[in-house]
Amino acid sequence: MKQLSVIFFLFASVCARANEGLPEMNDKNGYVAPFQMFDDVYYVGDKWVSSYAVETNTGLVIIDTLDFPYSKWIPINLKKLGLENRPVTHILATHGHSDHVGGAQYLQEMYASKVVMTLKGHELAIEQAEKSKGIHKFSPPRVDIIVKDGMTLNIGGKAFKFYKTPGHTEGDFSLDFMVQDNGVTHRAFVVGGHSLNAKKPELANQFFESMERIREIALKPPVVTVNLSNHPHKNDLFANRDRRDSGAAANPFISKYNFFMFLDQQESLAKEKLNQVAP
Repeated sequence: MKQLSVIFFLFASVCARANEGLPEMNDKNGYVAPFQMFDDVYYVGDKWVSSYAVETNTGLVIIDTLDFPYSKWIPINLKKLGLENRPVTHILATHGHSDHVGGAQYLQEMYASKVVMTLKGHELAIEQAEKSKGIHKFSPPRVDIIVKDGMTLNIGGKAFKFYKTPGHTEGDFSLDFMVQDNGVTHRAFVVGGHSLNAKKPELANQFFESMERIREIALKPPVVTVNLSNHPHKNDLFANRDRRDSGAAANPFISKYNFFMFLDQQESLAKEKLNQVAP
């Protein structure tokens, strides 16, 4: 009986720490109810930054983790989806900006997950963590797997392939993997850094080279038809959710046109930025 009391006390303590400083879950704060996109992919992000939960045979893979403390919504969202008993085996942080890596250490500590980043991405995460303040103060995660260009991670029977695609930051990676829609397989792609950083002109050439490389990779069979952008306004995520909820005959998250149009748009926006800063 005494042992059960100790276990209950420890569990209650973990829950209390998780709920401490929890942002109010409302539209003003950017909260979005989680939803299923595919048989094995769920949206658990907020109004401004994407976070995806991908099911594998051994648990869940979380792609990007939001700004802290909004990342505290992710475990709540997993529970709403009925996924709370699934282990989170891996966390993939596409680059070191706080809105993508801010919650990685928090989730890593909660789930004992392995964090996957590039070396440069982790260095930037450390810099961003040192500058973070107040309620947004976060710690950088411990990185368990350093991304190498072209490497493949097989996680629970699902293959995730990684590509270094610098240009937004020095440490961006992109990745692709297969998703299921009513049992039919489609190739999904996450572009890890899809906007040019005009504050660092030296990254401009790398950005355009990365976009062209992504286009070439995505056109190889099977051609990419699912755009898992890491910001929801970049892939019409909520409009597609609403179309699906309204009874669309086909899954609106599947669109070859959407992905390649997205790449073209990012290049056009990058050129506009360069023109604005040109002397």
